[in-house]
Amino acid sequence: MIPIPTRWTQASRAECACHEAGRTCILVVEDDLLIGAAAAEALEDSGFVVLTAASAEEAEIILGQEMIDVLFTDIDLGGRDGCDLAHRALKAQPDLSVILTSGRSRRCHGDRIPDGAPFLAKPYRLPQMIAEVHRAAQGRSVS
Repeated sequence: MIPIPTRWTQASRAECACHEAGRTCILVVEDDLLIGAAAAEALEDSGFVVLTAASAEEAEIILGQEMIDVLFTDIDLGGRDGCDLAHRALKAQPDLSVILTSGRSRRCHGDRIPDGAPFLAKPYRLPQMIAEVHRAAQGRSVS
């Protein structure tokens, strides 16, 4: 798969300075560009700064460069999956909140989902996703 360079896979330096502006930074990882774009737009409309990636590999580059508050990732990404990404991200940023989503049931992913990570079954409703991200962001700010 060849990544398509769009606003989707790149973030401006102004957006990346979200912590200086006191805003919560969300990384949305979704290989289905339409679903990812809809999620990112809904989160931006809710006041979050949103960075996006279409693969676990792209997400790791962003995680290596930015302090992210919430990682919202699909599990089935086509290459390395979102569970592996979440575990690696939590090692690099232990205070990170993680939310996973999949079109398959949570049971299909077994014990690969990090402990305590919320799971949203697809298709999810955007208000449900936004509420879950707000909970994750608030939980992170308490610690």
